[in-house]
Amino acid sequence: MLSSYRVLDLSDRQGMFCGYVLAHLGAEVIAIEPPGGSSARLAPPFRGDMGDADDGLWWQAYARGKSSCVLDLTTGGGRERFAELAADADFVIESFSRADARALGLEYERLAAGNPGLIVVSISPFGRTGPKADWPATDLTVWAASGAHILAGDSDRAPVRTSVPQSFLHAGADAAVAALIALQERHRSGLGQHVDISAQQSSAQAALAAN
Repeated sequence: MLSSYRVLDLSDRQGMFCGYVLAHLGAEVIAIEPPGGSSARLAPPFRGDMGDADDGLWWQAYARGKSSCVLDLTTGGGRERFAELAADADFVIESFSRADARALGLEYERLAAGNPGLIVVSISPFGRTGPKADWPATDLTVWAASGAHILAGDSDRAPVRTSVPQSFLHAGADAAVAALIALQERHRSGLGQHVDISAQQSSAQAALAAN
């Protein structure tokens, strides 16, 4: 379905499910990792409880179908090389904070200047705009902010957390769908766009569907 499309996946654990979905739809997905590897490689649980970079089950599950490239975006040379790659790509996925994305040269306007058809997907806890845009968050805080905890536990006690982190998986799934919608629009207009995904909103929608 997507075999003719290239995806540059800069995301960590918060966004890598989006690239996983696109890879399994046939896209060429390249995980762009910093020196030392993606932080998602060290996300638990671990195979054999070893805690090694190659044994993180999260990475093994959601990096499947992707190739990998090491690039240091904190250097001018690394940013220049990434801009060259982005000029020939169809999608960029990133899950940095707004400030970090700006510092690394990943603003949509800058990338689109070199490739007007590029679709940039940003996945963050609360979206790129609004009063909470710069708030850091974990899966637990996003899940709580979405209202989904009302579904967890018994009515006579406080809510309990879900056993498996879910908020950014829902965000990644929504991001993949939104990226495909943006691709359809590109077929019509020839132009890419910025896809802005809020994990809080994705989790709230999932909770509504589950209620």
